[in-house]
Amino acid sequence: MKRYLLSCCLLFIALFAPAQEAYEVATLRPGDVLQVNVFRVDELNITVRVEEDGCFSFPHCGLIEAAGRSTRDIAKQISECISSQVSNPHVDVFVSSWAPRTVYILGEVNNSGMSLELPNYSQMTALQAISAAGGFSESADLTNVAVLRRNQASKTLTRMPIDVSALASQKSGGDEFVLEPEDTLIVPKAPPVYVSGLVGSPGVYYIDTQRPPLCSELLVRAGSLALGADAEQIQILRANAAGSRETISVSLTEIIDSNYQNDVKIQPGDYVVVRNAEQIFVLGQVNTPGPLTLPLNLKVTVSRAIFMAGGFTGIAKEKEVLLIRGLEIIRLNLAKMYKSPKKLADDLELQKGDIIFVQESFW
Repeated sequence: MKRYLLSCCLLFIALFAPAQEAYEVATLRPGDVLQVNVFRVDELNITVRVEEDGCFSFPHCGLIEAAGRSTRDIAKQISECISSQVSNPHVDVFVSSWAPRTVYILGEVNNSGMSLELPNYSQMTALQAISAAGGFSESADLTNVAVLRRNQASKTLTRMPIDVSALASQKSGGDEFVLEPEDTLIVPKAPPVYVSGLVGSPGVYYIDTQRPPLCSELLVRAGSLALGADAEQIQILRANAAGSRETISVSLTEIIDSNYQNDVKIQPGDYVVVRNAEQIFVLGQVNTPGPLTLPLNLKVTVSRAIFMAGGFTGIAKEKEVLLIRGLEIIRLNLAKMYKSPKKLADDLELQKGDIIFVQESFW
């Protein structure tokens, strides 16, 4: 009983499941020119053309539907049709010229706007077509590749997305998307990434949309940070799902300290802004007073900042150097600092915005 029910279910599925049409090579199309030969019947040896409706006319047979069929099928039908006129007819049908079987490639490939002719007796896959067009350009959006296919019967146009990552994947079986005549393969352009501010080469960059770079990787590509850049507050401006922009902060100093989880993947359309770092100021009795930018990932103490500012002048009051931090004033004795371990405590590490003021000694 169970076998009977199972057989009924399989029969129902076979009868009522939607048919999956697949493109087969070497099937006839409108515009193909056929040579029909009937052995020992010269008057039936004629050349015919498959018309736009997919049919052609043949003596004693009327209209024969050819589109989507093979030459073998056509020969068999003609044999059956003229069997009442010719005893044991032997019919051969072959293609004397093929109509164009064209596919079009648009968008971000290295030879965009070109067309390709499909082979008559073999298939062409999407990956093969892209390769023939010179491959993807740098600005290609690999996440939105698609094929536009027109249904000749219903005259409707269908957009068929292609997973480019699966084209060459061994797990997916490789490149399995087979193109059909009149397909249009579209590779859209990915939104660029804009890098501005204190980097070596600010500008517009295109990224691999399948393997987007981290923020630190993109900045290396943009020439790395320039002198005076704020490595702790890299700003990424990104449009969210609602269409409004949100700001993501990335600290390169944390990444350099092995906190790689704090790095952020860049997305197409991001704006990456590298701003000026907040500086420290060394004023008063030093040889080159003025602002100083703290080097990336380098701790700067008071004595090092004074050295970077050219060192003390001859009338500098080394025993009472003022460190101004916000509203607080800290008095430091840097005289003979390295000769006494206790005085090394006065060599404080500086913070952004600190002001060092070296007073003038009058005696």
